[in-house]
Amino acid sequence: METKPLKFIVDVAPIARLPLSKQQFYSYLSETQLPQGTMVMIPLFNRETEGIVLACKPETEKVGDYKLKSVTKVLALNFLNAKQLLLAQQLSEYYLNSLGVVLKHFMPKRVNARNSSHQSLVISHRKPNITLTPEQNIAVSAIADNHSKFKIQNSKFLLFGPASSGKTEVYIHAILELRKKNPQQQFLILLPELTLTPQALARYGAYFNPREIVLLHSKLGKGEFYALWQRIASGEAKIIISTRIGIFAPFQELGGIFVDEEQDMSFKQWDMNPRYDARLSAELLAQNHQAKIVFGTATPRIESFQKTTSGEFSLLKIPTLPAEIMGREKTVPGIEIVDMRKEKWTDFAGKKQPNHSLLSMRLQEEISYAISQNLQTILFVNHQGMNTFSVCAACKAVLKCPKCDRAVVLEQTGGYKCLHCNFKADATSSCKACGSIAFTNIGIGTQLVEREVKKLFGKVRVTRLDSTAAKKPGASKEIFDNFMQGNIDVLIGTQMITKGWDNPMVGLVGVIDSDSLFSSPDYLTDERAYANIMQIAGRTGRVGSRYVGHVLIQTFNPQRPVFDFVTSRNYPGFYAKEIAQRQALHYPPFGKIIKLSCKDADKNKITKDAQIIYEKISAALKTEKNISLTEPSEPLVSKVRGKFILQMILKIKTGSEINSLPASMIKILGSLSSSWAVDVDPISIA
Repeated sequence: METKPLKFIVDVAPIARLPLSKQQFYSYLSETQLPQGTMVMIPLFNRETEGIVLACKPETEKVGDYKLKSVTKVLALNFLNAKQLLLAQQLSEYYLNSLGVVLKHFMPKRVNARNSSHQSLVISHRKPNITLTPEQNIAVSAIADNHSKFKIQNSKFLLFGPASSGKTEVYIHAILELRKKNPQQQFLILLPELTLTPQALARYGAYFNPREIVLLHSKLGKGEFYALWQRIASGEAKIIISTRIGIFAPFQELGGIFVDEEQDMSFKQWDMNPRYDARLSAELLAQNHQAKIVFGTATPRIESFQKTTSGEFSLLKIPTLPAEIMGREKTVPGIEIVDMRKEKWTDFAGKKQPNHSLLSMRLQEEISYAISQNLQTILFVNHQGMNTFSVCAACKAVLKCPKCDRAVVLEQTGGYKCLHCNFKADATSSCKACGSIAFTNIGIGTQLVEREVKKLFGKVRVTRLDSTAAKKPGASKEIFDNFMQGNIDVLIGTQMITKGWDNPMVGLVGVIDSDSLFSSPDYLTDERAYANIMQIAGRTGRVGSRYVGHVLIQTFNPQRPVFDFVTSRNYPGFYAKEIAQRQALHYPPFGKIIKLSCKDADKNKITKDAQIIYEKISAALKTEKNISLTEPSEPLVSKVRGKFILQMILKIKTGSEINSLPASMIKILGSLSSSWAVDVDPISIA
């Protein structure tokens, strides 16, 4: 009797968007046994697509009369490991996103690198002669669990220290200690932005073999990216410095994760699915590997600091480095508030003339002093371009992008540009409301500040770093190198220069238009404003600086409560104010927020669709006292790239678990069309 060849049934998650209300995998037949994590090509409806094997079992007698399709092709055995699959499943469930869409982030394009698989990283391997302070040593020992007196059961830490407290040295020495126990361990250093990588490479390259270091980010070529991915998978790469994409890497033996500048909202992917937060994802990754995780910051998120009070995180505090290490007597730069209203006044005798410059007289004096002392200046501006918006001189209508519900900004070229899409218009644009071509430009942008500094200070070397300036490949690194080498006198930039830059020659920091930081009607506004101001203030008075530095904050509203906490550097006071408000209103960490947004070119269609979904969810929540839903409304920017937007805010008042949502509602969310986005823990609800 002829033996029938043994076949296998494999469960495969297709790399496609499947409704959450349905099973996230399909079963197929395979001639051979395929291990979990194998990448295959499968037929799906009327096309073929890639998929990942979740399980494999021998074929048995099937119940029912149906025929399974077969796997078309095996593309790569063991392409994903078990811990990657586990993390993908966790992110799919938490962020209410299709498993296939999440898995795509774990799957780099399999392209052969033209050059060697080793990155050509320029690293100076000169180990600095650094002696850790007692507080730094305590933090390192607690993370590495070096002494029995540190009875810390938790493997999650919040490293809280002001600028120039040596947080990076704590990361490095903790890694050195952990490697003594197991040299094969890998370590992930997460950075919020690519602009921070040159300095990180210099710091870590001084302690670790350059061949063990990998710099991972989405701007790499596909071949180089895949080659680095393989080096991580093989265990050859031990120190992985990365933007948020690093959480998807195929780690073999992960010993620790260090999330630097944990307060930064760049860790959140907000504009495409899955809308994940790399900080929460890193927590899950560390948990899956039983690894340590350290969140470092000078300005902790309210949620992170609250976790230290609840015991979920262990708090490690380190102070500013002492005078003998800083290299000067006074260690903390002064922070001064400049009342811009007084700059515009004249006195009764007419002797005091108003200052029409966007730089206060006080700031002009300090810039002049910095230049005379060969010190560098950083000027922080919250907006790009020449202005914030332009208003018709005749009818006062705002000049907007025709594709987006967003004011266009004037550029140095004289034309207008939309920061949301690629729309551009020349200087002769006319008002849609009345046809006038005369506009008044309102607000302050980086290009306007650049022009003003050049006008006031002649041949001073001025450079601007914002998203527009950074678009050219290699521009950010070139500007960083020039700044560190002292080839720039005044650096003007947006939020990308507020953190991480460590240059002892910076003697002055100016916040040009601090009021613009408070313009958004969002519960996170004060927290972000406080963090931005304190982070930019930390760019002066660094270790080795001969001058303590000075910080000037320009405002038309000096009575704003946040400024009291800023000038006194009183984070505990700021936290107490914020946490009380959050608790009263059931905002995170005392609740969970999910933003549901719908986008379509047809405004009538999304209005009808949003109302239908609102009524369905409201019906599902009828008996739920702790879950509320706002009616569909337009966000602050209600049209982007020709598509109208409506949103609803779902608030879970008690508990912070997504699975506390009723099953009927999960089913509704899972069946939403592709024009809908489900954003768990959004960066804004405005």
